[in-house]
Amino acid sequence: MLIVQAQDSADAATLLALLEQRAPRPLSIPEIARLLNLEHYNHKAMRAALEAGVMERNLRRIGKTRYQWIRDVERVSRTETKRARKTGRSAARTIEGRYTRVRAGFGFVEVLGRQADQFARDILIPASMEGAALHGDRVAVEIVRRDARVRRVVGRIVSVLERAHEQIIGTLELHGRHWRIVPDNDLLPPVDLIGDVQLDRDNHGLTARARLTRAATPTRPVGGELVEVLGAADDPEVQFLSIAYEHGLRTEFPPEVVAEATRLPPDPSASDFTGRDDLRALPFVTIDGETARDFDDAICLEARRSGYHLWVAIADVSHYVQPGSALDDEAGRRGTSVYFPNRAIPMLPPQLSSELCSLNPQRDRLVLVAELSYDRDAHRTDERFYRAVISSRARLTYTKVAAVLSTTDTAEIRASRNELGPLLSQLHRMHELMLKLYRNRIRGGSLDLDLPEALIDLSEQGRSIGVRLFHRNDAHRIVEEFMLEANCAVAAHLRDQRIPLPYRIHEPPDPDDIDELNQFLGPFGLAVEYRGGPEPSDVQRLLTRLQGHPLARVLTRQVLRALTQAQYSTRNAGHFGLAFPVYCHFTSPIRRYPDLLVHRQLGHLFDLASDRARADAEALEAAAVHSSQREREAMEAERAMLDLKKAEFMLDHLLEQEAGTIVSVTNFGFFVELDAYPIEGLVRLGDLTDDRYTFIERERALKGMRKGHRFRLGDRVLVEAINVDLRRREIDLALLERLATRVATTATDSPRRGKRSPNRARKRRA
Repeated sequence: MLIVQAQDSADAATLLALLEQRAPRPLSIPEIARLLNLEHYNHKAMRAALEAGVMERNLRRIGKTRYQWIRDVERVSRTETKRARKTGRSAARTIEGRYTRVRAGFGFVEVLGRQADQFARDILIPASMEGAALHGDRVAVEIVRRDARVRRVVGRIVSVLERAHEQIIGTLELHGRHWRIVPDNDLLPPVDLIGDVQLDRDNHGLTARARLTRAATPTRPVGGELVEVLGAADDPEVQFLSIAYEHGLRTEFPPEVVAEATRLPPDPSASDFTGRDDLRALPFVTIDGETARDFDDAICLEARRSGYHLWVAIADVSHYVQPGSALDDEAGRRGTSVYFPNRAIPMLPPQLSSELCSLNPQRDRLVLVAELSYDRDAHRTDERFYRAVISSRARLTYTKVAAVLSTTDTAEIRASRNELGPLLSQLHRMHELMLKLYRNRIRGGSLDLDLPEALIDLSEQGRSIGVRLFHRNDAHRIVEEFMLEANCAVAAHLRDQRIPLPYRIHEPPDPDDIDELNQFLGPFGLAVEYRGGPEPSDVQRLLTRLQGHPLARVLTRQVLRALTQAQYSTRNAGHFGLAFPVYCHFTSPIRRYPDLLVHRQLGHLFDLASDRARADAEALEAAAVHSSQREREAMEAERAMLDLKKAEFMLDHLLEQEAGTIVSVTNFGFFVELDAYPIEGLVRLGDLTDDRYTFIERERALKGMRKGHRFRLGDRVLVEAINVDLRRREIDLALLERLATRVATTATDSPRRGKRSPNRARKRRA
C-alpha cells in the first residue's frame, strides 16, 4: 500500500475511503487535507497517491486539481467496450428512451414504450458514454453489458432522437470578453453565446434565454444565440418563465391554435344537441377548489329503493377538438395542464378550458356521461355510457361542501345550508355513498395514501408569504371516489368491447425494491411482509401500522419511492396502487390528453365505428408514451416551483431558530423538516465541525469518528436558515443543538424477505 510521506498525513486507503464517502462531490487536495484534519501534509506525495487511484480506475480526475470517486455502478470495462465494438454490437438493435443525467456525471435512460417490459430498471449510462445527449433528450441506446451484481443494464447513447431543450434559460456570466449562460438546471451544461452578442456588464447575473444552435463536441462546448434578457431571478414573472422553459413547457398558443379557438361559439347551439340525451332537468353540481376556472366534471345522485343511481358527466371536449386540427396537435404536444401556486398553463386555450367546455353553472354544456347503478352496499350493478347535454345547478367548492356536511353549526354554515336548498340532501347522499365506496375500495386492497401537501400563500405581487399543509376533506373524497368509479367503469367497458385505449397502469413494484425499502424500515421495526410477489394488501398493512407514527409522512414517502410510477399504455397491466384490474383516465379531458383519447374511442363505439377505433392502436401507443413523458415534466415543474416558493419564503426567516426533525440522511449531510412550516433544508456535512462524520449506509446515519455521536432519521434538532439560493431552490441550515428525540429507532432482526416466484415477470422501475 502506498503511504503518503508526511507528518499527520494519511495513506492511500484513507484517501480513497474519504472520496468514496463524499461521492459524487469532487475534492481538491487542500479540501481532502482539511476533511482529514491534516495540518501538515506532503502535497506531492498525496497527489501521487490520488493519481495511482486514477490509474487503478478507482478515481477520476476532474480538471487538473480535483478528484472524484468512481462508483461501482459507473465502472464499465474498456475491454468489454472494445469487445462490443469488435463483435458488432454497435450495429445491433437500439433501444429508445429518455436520458436523465445526475450531478455525479453519469446518467440513466428510462426505456419507453413496449421495450420497457424487457428492463427491470433504467439503463445506466456511465460518464463519457452520453455522446451528444443532454438531460431530458429522447435517445437511442445500445447495450454494452449487463451487470447482475447491481441489477443494472449498462448502455451507451448512440444518437439523439429528439431534443428536450430547444432553448436554455439561466444566468448571464461574462468571462473575459465572452458571454455564456449557466442554466438554472445544473444538469445542463453552460452555453457559450455565439453570434452578435450586444450586452453590457450590467447584464451580468441577470436571467436570460438562449436558443441552442451548436451541439457540444469533445473540444467545443454547447453554443447558442441569445434570445432575450428576462430580468432578475427574484422577479415572479422571471421565476415562472425560468421554470417553464427549463421543463420545456409551452407558455403561448401558436396563432393557428388561437384562430381555431376564436372561431368557436361561446355556447353550444341547439343543433349540437341532436342525438344526445337531455339531462338538463337533473340537479348536477360541480365541486372544485376556490380558484379553479376549468370544470371538467359534474355529478348527480339519486337514492333509490334498490340503492344509488349516479351520473358522472364529463365535458365533451372531443366534440370541439377534432383529430388533425391545430387545437388537437397543440393539446397532444402539451399532454397536460400545469398548475403553479398563482397560475396555470392550460392544455387548451381559455376559450375552451374556461368557457365552452367548462361546466359552468346555469350554462348548457355538451358532456359524455357514465351512468352507474349501485346496490345498498355500494357494489356496482349496472352502467351505461352516452352523449348528453346538461346544465349545472351550482358551482360548489370543497371548503363549502365540507362545511355544510360537518356537524359544526354556525350562523355562516346555517346560511350556506339554507342557500343550497334541495341540493343539501343530495350532498348528504353523496357523502353516504362515498363512505361505502371508500370502504369497499380499501377492503379490495387499494392503498390509502392520503398525504397532506404544502400550500403556498402569495402576495398580490406573487411573492411567497406563507407555507402551510393542505389536508383533503370529505368533499375532496366525494369527487375522488366518483371519478375513480367512472374511470374504472369506462376502462372495463372499452376493454370488453376490444377497443384499444390508453390505460392508466401502475405496475407492481420489483421485489428487490421492496427488499431495499425493508432494509430502510428495519431500524423502526417495520417491513412490507410478502410472499411470492408484493401485493397491494401487503403494502397497505404497513401503511396502517404507520398511522399515528411520529414519522408517518417521512416513512410513507419512502414507501411511495419504492413503488413504480403510474403511466399510460395501450397494454393493460392493471393499477397496483388502486388494486384495480383495469383502469383509465376519462374524467379530465380539459387538462389531460389521454382522457380526450378515451373520449374519442367511446365516441367511435357510439357511432358504431369499432373498426376505426381499432385502427388507431399504434397512434394511441405513441400518444400514451408522449403523455407519460409530459406528465412527468409537468410534475417536475410543479415541484420546482414549490421548492422555489419555499426558498423565497425563507428569505424573510434567515437566522430564526426553528425546531425540526431529520427526514433524510445522505453522504453529504442531512435534511431537516421544520416544525413551523412544511419546509426542508440541508445541514451540510462540511458544516458539522464538532467531529469528523462518515455516512453509515446500512444505518442511514452520520456517525462521528471520534465521539461516536450519530445523526439519524427522526432525530430532533434546533436549526436556523443561513443561506437561500433561489436559482438552485435550496435552503442551507446550520445546526444549533440536538433536541430530545421523540422517535426512537430500535435494533431489530433483518426484516422478512418475501419468497419470490421463479417465473416472476421483470417490472420496470419508474
